[in-house]
Amino acid sequence: MKITFLGTGGGRFVVLNQLRATGGFIIESKNLNMHVDPGPGAIVRAKQFKKNLAKLNSIFVSHHHPDHYTDLEVVIEAMTGGAKKKRGILISNENVIKGFDDVPPIVSPFHLNVLEKIYILKPDEEISFLNVKLKTTKCVHGEENCMGFVLEDEKKIGYTADGEYYEGQENYFKDCDCLIINCLRPRNSEPYGHMTADKAKILIERAKPKLAILQHLGMKMLFGVAEREAKWIEQETGIKTVAAKDGQVFEIGEENKSLKNY
Repeated sequence: MKITFLGTGGGRFVVLNQLRATGGFIIESKNLNMHVDPGPGAIVRAKQFKKNLAKLNSIFVSHHHPDHYTDLEVVIEAMTGGAKKKRGILISNENVIKGFDDVPPIVSPFHLNVLEKIYILKPDEEISFLNVKLKTTKCVHGEENCMGFVLEDEKKIGYTADGEYYEGQENYFKDCDCLIINCLRPRNSEPYGHMTADKAKILIERAKPKLAILQHLGMKMLFGVAEREAKWIEQETGIKTVAAKDGQVFEIGEENKSLKNY
């Protein structure tokens, strides 16, 4: 399996200034070509990093915050041949697809209509599609139905999505080949609904993935801080931990031999 990061930034000020790109990431395998959280600039970064969005067969949106969804409709159009072919799968929550309270949905009926299948999920639900299993995971975040996932295909990939650490979170992610953690802040920071590096260490220590990747980095994680925090986590846990870079590609498998230079 292959994971390509079209962006590794998170939080409004990193997004607004594009200090890191914010295009989400793409997971590819024999069965799957899934764009996860196509935020601002996803379609531009896909071109920059030579990813053909017409080859996508699925999209996952974790929640209704702009740094995770703003390019969703244009990515749907890319996946559906300019909205001329009914194909592809969208996986998200009710807030994204139907809206909530006085907040409208973030994807139009036109774009929903060109999709082959739509899954509206809550945390702790499981689906099978394209010969892949996906279980949604709980997040402690500003949006109640925000959700990550554990995906099982050729390998087992976990994604925390946004949210602060909570007791038992590691039970979702036990023995993942790769665990992608949205780690907005460094050690000794107030979480405010987001993961901090010291809590990421606890999650990694308890979940024991073969590889942990920190991404969705906020202002205080830039300029070498994320790399320092990843190195500290690896030293503390003995588990390979990397702070992803924009455009970086990870080949998951072969005992992660492709990471030897990172």
